[in-house]
Amino acid sequence: MIPTTTATVLLVVVTAVTLVVGGSIAHLAYRAARRTDSEPLRLFSYGFGSIAVGLAASGFVSLVTTWTTGEVLIVQGVFVLIGLAFLVRSLYVGGQNPIST
Repeated sequence: MIPTTTATVLLVVVTAVTLVVGGSIAHLAYRAARRTDSEPLRLFSYGFGSIAVGLAASGFVSLVTTWTTGEVLIVQGVFVLIGLAFLVRSLYVGGQNPIST
């Protein structure tokens, strides 16, 4: 078992790094979507943004509230589900096929 203080510090570090990396991916995808006017990239950026925010929100909620682990996982799961839905939708958005024969 990890001591409580160590676990809290690890949770803060992992949450912060996850938010930075996930937010960076979302930001780069959004910039690319604006530059290329690409709907799939825009949806991709929303998906990664939602996943990153959900992971950060679950870490934050677990630190500042008295919610149970199950309740925190539900918060995380909702954000991850929304993010994955955006990612799946980004794969199915119709667009012009540059390689048409």
